Amino acid sequence: MSEKSKELSVNLNVNLPAPAAQESHDAPYSTGLSYGLWCACLFGACGIHRFYLGKVGTGILWLLTVGLFGVGQVIDLFRMKSLIRKANIRDGHIPHPRQAALAQPRVSADSPPRKLAKPQSVRQQLLRAAMENGGELTVSQGVLTTDRSFEEVEKVLNEMADKGYVDVDNAPGTGVIVYRFPELTGR
Repeated sequence: MSEKSKELSVNLNVNLPAPAAQESHDAPYSTGLSYGLWCACLFGACGIHRFYLGKVGTGILWLLTVGLFGVGQVIDLFRMKSLIRKANIRDGHIPHPRQAALAQPRVSADSPPRKLAKPQSVRQQLLRAAMENGGELTVSQGVLTTDRSFEEVEKVLNEMADKGYVDVDNAPGTGVIVYRFPELTGR
């Protein structure tokens, strides 16, 4: 046998992911068609929209009682979107909300839990503001930082001064009360 006449046979194995759950290829229930069939009640065909949505028992009831004497027909007008969504879920056109939530990726057990950010206290907010201002803070700057009232900020700053964390002084030239944080100023 010559080299040209030999055929080369190659076997190729490919691992494909498993197919997702069998998807329905039918068209989902249509909102427009459902409302159109609901309107058919005007021509004596009450309940046709319920037959379309797969609710045969109540469709027959609506047909025989003229849409529960019109009351059920009016209620269906307001519930139509819910009826359509439930029919689409029932027949597999859209996933059930619980199944969709389960399909979301979860945090693995070995990953550390996320810590929720703890809201900062007024004191912490004031300390950060003082650090950004070179270790000094006025009541007005504290109000701007914390979104609290003047009285509340002044009370907290005075409590910190009473405990010795803050020195109180007047700014030269303006006389504005300045709260100095000695640990932050290096003085």
